[in-house]
Amino acid sequence: MASAPVSSQTSTPQTPSIACSGMAQQGGLIVCRTEPNAKVKIARGEDDFYFENADDNGVLFVGFDRDESDNFVEYAGERVSFDLSPRDYDTSKIDGLPSNMVNEYTEEELKRIRAATARKKIGFASRQEEIGFKDGFIYPIQADYIKTTNFGAQRILNGVPKRPHYGVDLAAPKGTPIVAPADGIVSMADEDMYFEGSLLLIDHGQGLISYYLHMEDIVVEDGQHVKQGEQVATVGTKGRSTGPHLCWRLKWRNRNLDPELLTEWPSES
Repeated sequence: MASAPVSSQTSTPQTPSIACSGMAQQGGLIVCRTEPNAKVKIARGEDDFYFENADDNGVLFVGFDRDESDNFVEYAGERVSFDLSPRDYDTSKIDGLPSNMVNEYTEEELKRIRAATARKKIGFASRQEEIGFKDGFIYPIQADYIKTTNFGAQRILNGVPKRPHYGVDLAAPKGTPIVAPADGIVSMADEDMYFEGSLLLIDHGQGLISYYLHMEDIVVEDGQHVKQGEQVATVGTKGRSTGPHLCWRLKWRNRNLDPELLTEWPSES
């Protein structure tokens, strides 16, 4: 899958103020290199932008959500633009789920959902300065698996249209080891979530967080450093699940990314 073109509108090739490379497409991620602690403008348009700071080494991640179109980053008068072409997304239908996992909740269930949501906000707010993501992911299941759902599929549960599915579903036998796709720090490990059943979040740096749902056992804990390929959990079917599988997801600062794209990270980046 080819990356979208990256163009610099006002550049000085010998000493660029900012340069970016990676997977410039919907659901993708780029790494920009600029001056240490530079305040970089990240924009979806001339009137829709905000700023993020590069780290002490001048490195800044930028992710693109499922339905992003044109984006750009800008620093010191230099702009790097990204033309993000639309991707085709599947439709994913799941029937036979209990109604309390789709659209009918008791007051007690709503309390559990709200409590789980509050805990997730803390985990996703992690902003580790140490960058564990260097040059691509490996798959979190290294044994045999069957991919049952692609990133971005429009989800229909018991005939009810829901939000798109932001994960990649990998079906494997219960107990199959799950490993970290890259180095990182565990920002959340919770085995009592309402929809997810069990949920694990790993911060790979600057809020690039991969996460894992429906596991049988989590074998790491909050704050633990993990290395690429280290076991972190086992496949299960807890929460809103119809069979043993791993739902593998990725976020960057509230943007939903496609974790599979990072397994295709260009070697020249």
